[in-house]
Amino acid sequence: LAISKDYFTINKKKSWITNSKSRNLGNFLRSQYNCLLTTSKTINNDNPLLNCRVESLEKKSPALVILDRYFKLKKNLKILKIKNMKIYIFTTVIEKSKANFFKKKGIKIIKLCPRDISPVKILYKIKKLGLNRIFVESGSSFLCKLLKLRLVQNLYLFKSSKKLLSSGKNNSSISYIKKVKISQKNKVKVNLYGDNLYKVKL
Repeated sequence: LAISKDYFTINKKKSWITNSKSRNLGNFLRSQYNCLLTTSKTINNDNPLLNCRVESLEKKSPALVILDRYFKLKKNLKILKIKNMKIYIFTTVIEKSKANFFKKKGIKIIKLCPRDISPVKILYKIKKLGLNRIFVESGSSFLCKLLKLRLVQNLYLFKSSKKLLSSGKNNSSISYIKKVKISQKNKVKVNLYGDNLYKVKL
């Protein structure tokens, strides 16, 4: 997760909160996992690539699992243009024409019962796909759910040196993120030109 110095997760004026050095390191972290878990809300809002764009590590991009309860994923997304990227959509709703569109793009759609959409059951479903090193990149709402259920092993927190003040906002409560105790011992020794990275074992 990237946050500003005053704990905002969204910059209303710019696309980014942290600098390019932090974003490059985030790309590298993706290469260490075989699954990247996110939500359709995050993808629809940010239209990210979510692959590894570090030179020589491009093939280490993880498979992408998208939680899309009501099948609201847009069609004009950057991730659909990435070659050889394994993408799975977990949903409780299937709209035939839209499903066919995604299937033609090589995306696998997995329909779940509403009772199986809980975070714990989602993780078991992912494990059955042969993916067991899961890296979560999502909005604060989903991350807080995982923190509340104690499903996070390591939290990577990229913190900007700048305050966003009136330019910052949060779409949901970040109370569980604020409860995570961060100290100097959690600080990763890497020069991010003003930003800081904290790795907290939970």
